Amino acid sequence: MKRLRCDVGFADSLLFLLGWTLLVVITFGLASPFFLFSLIKFMINKTVIVEE
Repeated sequence: MKRLRCDVGFADSLLFLLGWTLLVVITFGLASPFFLFSLIKFMINKTVIVEE
């Protein structure tokens, strides 16, 4: 059976959130609509298929 596993560590997620928080603050919120798409892309890129 195949399963999906997301290999996101604490440091990866912390750096991602800090970077986007900084970007949203610098652009006065203009970057916030793009955060969701970037988050989805980040999670998909860290997901692998595991065969059991």
